[in-house]
Amino acid sequence: MVSIIILAAGNGSRMELGYNKMLYKLDGLEIYKRTLAKFKKFKKIILVVNESDIDKIEVDSHIKIVVGGKTRGESVYNALKHVDSKYVLIHDGARCFVSEELVDKCISQLEFCDCLGVGVKVKNTIKYLDNGIVTLDRDKLIEMQTPQGGKTELFLKCYEEAFKDNYLQTDDLAIIEKYSDAKINFVLGDYSNIKITTKDDLSSTRIGHSFDVHRLVSDRRLILGGVHIPYEKGLLGHSDADCVLHAVSESILGALALGDLGKLFPDNDMKNKDLDSKIITRHVVSLMKTKGYIVGNIDVMIYAEKPKMAPFIDIIRESIAELLETGVNNVSVKATTYERLGEIGEEKAIASEAVCMLKKW
Repeated sequence: MVSIIILAAGNGSRMELGYNKMLYKLDGLEIYKRTLAKFKKFKKIILVVNESDIDKIEVDSHIKIVVGGKTRGESVYNALKHVDSKYVLIHDGARCFVSEELVDKCISQLEFCDCLGVGVKVKNTIKYLDNGIVTLDRDKLIEMQTPQGGKTELFLKCYEEAFKDNYLQTDDLAIIEKYSDAKINFVLGDYSNIKITTKDDLSSTRIGHSFDVHRLVSDRRLILGGVHIPYEKGLLGHSDADCVLHAVSESILGALALGDLGKLFPDNDMKNKDLDSKIITRHVVSLMKTKGYIVGNIDVMIYAEKPKMAPFIDIIRESIAELLETGVNNVSVKATTYERLGEIGEEKAIASEAVCMLKKW
């Protein structure tokens, strides 16, 4: 059995809200509730809160409320004294974007180690200032995240020693390192598992736009939005020529200022010959997540005289939503004709346009 400690007792001074950031409503739901939702399958949850916030907290009956201390370390120590299971995971309530998959990965490794921590490899060059500048080898550096955890007995013993020495750090494993020789396992985390610390972590949005057009030809399958559309012609291109996914993907690249699709998938590279555009979109989504963004919403327009797109709109929306790892309600797909004007109106081509808004995780 595993107990989960969720830390939500900070004052959030760097958010400059005037109240605990855990109570901030992100897209209509408090941050602490978003975090708790990622641990909904667990029956033993301890939520650490400020005494002044208790009357503002709404949780299910199986969640135990514990009053936090003046520091993160004191809050963890207070919570550990209420844990009655063999293992414990400690998680910062401000990391509401942690995935359930990452939590499951941690749980699956608990019985094979004394303790573990989650982290990601450092992407930027780090320098150490000590009577000069020393450049550190970033390949050997890890940016720690939560959850962190392991055997409850080990954590409680080490925290008791740390409390006596007033060595209550902001990282749980730092205390384990100092007061034990326990082996620490490392679990590769996710760059999207950010900690909400300042308003910049909440308010950053970016907008992108793209337009793509391809000629209709015989002996090609017509693929739009990752969906096969029955038709006598298909779109000509080096890849599968899915102009919808090309516009969607490039609008995301535009929002991130990462250039165009040609830089990532050049049409003179034979590896991209007849490439499934879903592969392109998944790669772009991966880049987006690495940058710390998710899709807020996306609006797509398809320009086609024929075939009529109305019967396929819903399935295209679902396809795009799945690829972008977002809800269908965040994806709009519309279609129109060119009123018999130009090559599109003459049924010689199909085009697509996309506008997207990305928001910080």
